[in-house]
This record gives sequence, structure tokens and C-alpha cells, in this order.
Amino acid sequence: MSAARANPVAFVFRRLWRVAGIVVIFSVVGPLTVAALVSVMVTTLGAAVLQMFLLDLEALRTLVSIAIVLLAIATILASFLPAVAAGLIFALAAVYADLNMIWMAWLAAAVAGAGFVGFGMFVVPSETSAVILPSVRSAPEALKLSAMLAIVAVIPASLCWWLAKPLHRVILPA
Repeated sequence: MSAARANPVAFVFRRLWRVAGIVVIFSVVGPLTVAALVSVMVTTLGAAVLQMFLLDLEALRTLVSIAIVLLAIATILASFLPAVAAGLIFALAAVYADLNMIWMAWLAAAVAGAGFVGFGMFVVPSETSAVILPSVRSAPEALKLSAMLAIVAVIPASLCWWLAKPLHRVILPA
């Protein structure tokens, strides 16, 4: 007798806990990884630009450090909801449809990013709102931004997929 037939309630809750675990991994690790990537890119490119203008990096160290920390915090806040959406998409596909390959994590991250870019085309939050959405004016601009976000999301989605492996690769007894 299969585990699903022996105790169907436990089977359903086991699947729900696996989905919740995958979503938590994506919603914590995803924004932290995106923030780290953005911080490294800004630091690397920013140092080169500052040196190009012959500015003394030692004199600007405190100001640049504060700016990078604030950028990392803003990046974490901005990428939290797309990471939750990507985690939910991947978790549902992995647990219920058994599509748990790495390309599915990449596709989930790309769809979540494109969804938030598309959402930003139609919804303009008020100035006092805490919602962070991109302001996109046209479809070609939305496609470019979605493609750029999908490229940036490959590394965080891969890391989340790897960390969530024990949850989406659970083999249940027959």
C-alpha cells in the first residue's frame, strides 16, 4: 500500500511543508544573493570609475561603504517579493508536477521577474507607498528589463535550487 493511500492527510501536509520550505529558501537566500551580486558589481565598477576620475578612494571609503550598504538593503527589499513568487512557482512545479530541474528554477525566476516588470507597467504606487516596482513605459522597455533581470537571477536561482534539493527531491515510499 502506498504512503498516499495509507495516510492521505499526512501525505498532503508533507507536500505542503516541502512547498513552504522551498519558498522560505527562495525568499531568504534569493534576495541576499541578489544583494551580494549587485554590491560586488557596483563596488567593482564604481572603484574603476572613481579611479578614472582620479579621486582618492581612501578619502571616500566611509561614504562609499555607507552607500553600498544602503544599496544592498534596498536591493534586498526590492527583490523579496519576486523571490517569493519565484520560490512559489518553482515549489509548485517541483513538488506537484515533479519538474525539479535547475532550468525550472531559472524559468521560475525569469517569470517572477517578468511578472513584476509587467505589474509595474500598470500599477504606479503612490509616493508614500512602500511597494518597490519598476516604472516601465513601453513594451520594448519591459522586455529589455525582464531579460536583464532574468540574467541577473540565474545565479540566485541556481543557489536556491541547490539549497532546496533535499526538499524537492524527496522520494516517498511506494
